[in-house]
Amino acid sequence: MDRLPDIHQRDPHSGRVRDPQAHAVAVRGMFGRISGVYDRMNHVLSANLDRRWRARVAASLDPDTGRLLDLCAGTGDLGLACLQAGRAADVVAVDFVPAMLGGLRGKPGAGRVRPVAGDGLRLPLPDASMDAVVAGFGVRNLADPAAGAREMWRVLRPGGQVLVLEFFGSDAAARGAARGPAAPVRWLLEVAVPLGGRLLARDQAAYAYLTGTMGRFLTVAQYRGLLADVGFGDLLTERLTLGVAHLVGGRKPRA
Repeated sequence: MDRLPDIHQRDPHSGRVRDPQAHAVAVRGMFGRISGVYDRMNHVLSANLDRRWRARVAASLDPDTGRLLDLCAGTGDLGLACLQAGRAADVVAVDFVPAMLGGLRGKPGAGRVRPVAGDGLRLPLPDASMDAVVAGFGVRNLADPAAGAREMWRVLRPGGQVLVLEFFGSDAAARGAARGPAAPVRWLLEVAVPLGGRLLARDQAAYAYLTGTMGRFLTVAQYRGLLADVGFGDLLTERLTLGVAHLVGGRKPRA
């Protein structure tokens, strides 16, 4: 997919979309349509690498983490992975698509997760109420990544962690060179994922959007800079599976 629809186009420096309202409506509709097959599609199309990546996020959390926010939680798998690893006492899962949160029902540990329908740009949570925030493959769907980072900062207690697992844009793309990862991985993302979306989810458009956002979001360096601008320190970056995904994180300084 060479070009995303205009409503999803982003400023290359800030990552903000051109039309936040239209973008939000379209993204909410897409995830609502694929909510019933979302988990199966993730596991099949990533060859179960998504499970390994979530486990890496969980392992990076402080062992004494109490209350955890799973931001852009979808069906809650990242928060559940953190609970199952013993790295969180309880989880608040926030997503702006109620049908996605419905996918939590019946999963092991779901009783320890509180699902909350809400916008990542205006979290329905008190200041300094969370010990850590994790986000798995969701911040690139936010209309304004900097506003999302400011909300993470607001709800974190001093000393709290943020850990973001994402398909970030490539440095080559940011320089205007060839986009995307190595050729085989690029083929998988740009051809196999939309094809799988058509065959398994019956929704090629939604998975074409998801593929189109991979490699066209902020780069790792840009997102680290965004976190630093918000005020996060102790920044970390971890390259996962040859750079297909990255873990980027930081910490809110103690008062």
